[in-house]
This record gives sequence, structure tokens and C-alpha cells, in this order.
Amino acid sequence: MDWALYYGGRWRERMVFLAELGDHGERVRVRPEDEHGLLPLAEILDAAGPRTAVYACGPEPLLAAVERLWGERSVGTLHIERFQPRPQKPAAVPDDGFDVRVASTGRTVRVGPGQSIMDALGSVGIEVPASCREGTCASCETTVLDGEVEHRDSVLSDEERATGATMMLCVSRATSPQLVLDL
Repeated sequence: MDWALYYGGRWRERMVFLAELGDHGERVRVRPEDEHGLLPLAEILDAAGPRTAVYACGPEPLLAAVERLWGERSVGTLHIERFQPRPQKPAAVPDDGFDVRVASTGRTVRVGPGQSIMDALGSVGIEVPASCREGTCASCETTVLDGEVEHRDSVLSDEERATGATMMLCVSRATSPQLVLDL
């Protein structure tokens, strides 16, 4: 498989794994900012073909720039890895309570104001896999069968959010009185 890695950092002496990455020759392009300036994101993304998968991780300004530039291209697929939650817009609706119905059992659980769906389910013995509890890892992603979601995660794309097909139970909430979840 053809691949390339662009590795940016502020200073070469603070960039880790350079020796290990050196084993991959020209596929790895090390670009310390103090030597080359910022990563040429537009140039890198312009070179991406229609079947290219781009993976990006790093500080939020870099990821926001990659998402913005990628959105102008509409080719390939973009995968973003965040290590802290994306800055959120103010909530669209008040943080009121709502009901969650578990499709497999028909059980309805009340989610209180300020309470996560995950915590409400856990309080009645319904455990959901979770890791970060910040909306960045997607381990609690769950299919939504009915209801409207206010997405507060840092994982789903705008297109995925618009479909409302899944949500992260650790941070997202309902804008409808009830959600039906595929649990």
C-alpha cells in the first residue's frame, strides 16, 4: 500500500520517534516548524487522490485547519484523532431532562438535567462500554433508532451528525422528549 507520513513539530530536538521513523525512508517527511515553517496542509491535501484516507492527530488548531481544508475538497476520507474535546458551540436547547428507551428491553430511563445518558443508564444497571467520557474516543457510540440528538462529541463529522443515526452517550443529549437507542 502506498502511504506517506507528514510529521510536524515545533523543534526537531523535541520530536519523538525520529530514529524509528527514519527506517521508512522517503515515506516519512519530517517538518519541524523552526526549519520549514508550518506543515503545508493545503499542498498535502491537494495531493490526496479520490481514494485516499487521511489520518490526522495533533493540537486543535491543526485539526481544525485540516477539517476546514478537507471540507473544500470532497475526496477520500478523513479520520481525526483528538486527545481532548473539540471546543463546543453553546447548547441549542436547555439542558433539561429527557427519557431514553432501551430498544432491546423496552425499559425507559430518565436522564436528568446535566446528567449523561451513560450515567443514567449505569444508575439502573445498564452498562455501556466507555473510555474517555469526553466524546473523543467513540467507544460509547450507539445507534439512535428514534428521537433527535444534540451532538456534543468530537468524533462525528457534520454529515454524520446531520443523519442522527448514532451518538456518543457520554456527552450528547436529546433535543426531543425521548430517544430510542439500539441497546
